Amino acid sequence: MSSANAETVRRLLQSVNEGNLDAALRELHRDARLDWSGSEAPDSGVYDGHAGWLEWITGRREDLGYVRFEATDIVEQPPNTVVTEVTVQSRGRASGAETVSVGAAVWTVHDGKVATMTLYQTREDALKAAGLDE
Repeated sequence: MSSANAETVRRLLQSVNEGNLDAALRELHRDARLDWSGSEAPDSGVYDGHAGWLEWITGRREDLGYVRFEATDIVEQPPNTVVTEVTVQSRGRASGAETVSVGAAVWTVHDGKVATMTLYQTREDALKAAGLDE
């Protein structure tokens, strides 16, 4: 059975996938931080608050004709940490090229809302960052 924290992360990803930005923002603390600095993509960086998350999400949607984030593995570290391995399916808007990539993230959830999300290139790196070395 999933915990409330894992469900918060799932709802956020689902809302982003559906393009329902209002619902996505409801899952975020107002000052939530998205640390995408571990990305090799051109939009690598840190995004703060609702405005930052919106900038990142809309940038992804503008650059890609299609993008979908699927949490394929979720590990929890109570009381407020969730580690996800995520498969990202995308299609370039201009080229039509389809890609599938796998990454991982460490999320913190406070009071039922995502406070931080930090990207890692591998599940192992994310687990280590969360103190869950396997």
